[in-house]
Amino acid sequence: MRFSITTYLFLVAAVLLSVPPIIDVVNGAIKGEKNLCTIALVMDGDTVKIDCPDSDISNARIMGYDTPEKNARCIGEFFSAIRATWALRIMLWRAHAIEIKTDGKDKYGRALIRLLVNGNDVTPAMVRTGVARIYSGGRRGSWCE
Repeated sequence: MRFSITTYLFLVAAVLLSVPPIIDVVNGAIKGEKNLCTIALVMDGDTVKIDCPDSDISNARIMGYDTPEKNARCIGEFFSAIRATWALRIMLWRAHAIEIKTDGKDKYGRALIRLLVNGNDVTPAMVRTGVARIYSGGRRGSWCE
């Protein structure tokens, strides 16, 4: 059976898109503290899915910084959102230890968390790499300027 180039490209894209989430799950399970929440999936630069022993997997907003949105207002914000997502994902993949500290919920029902990598809050690293800016609530600035 022969496949067209479009079919091959589709299969390659499907594999490339499914591998990072699979690695996220394995990485979170291996590096997370036992009997505590673990990272199940990196959604974007400041949102992850967490798996906690006493609840279902849920969306969580990392406190302390803001990153561009994939549902962007401009193309620059979209590409910046992809960079932020990968910056967080790679930071987590390289980590020796990942710790999640929950702190209530936001107005969208997401868990609010502090994310520690190797004992350090991820906020300064994300801001230092230029993919995030400090955020403590309220109106967020545009990433399209």
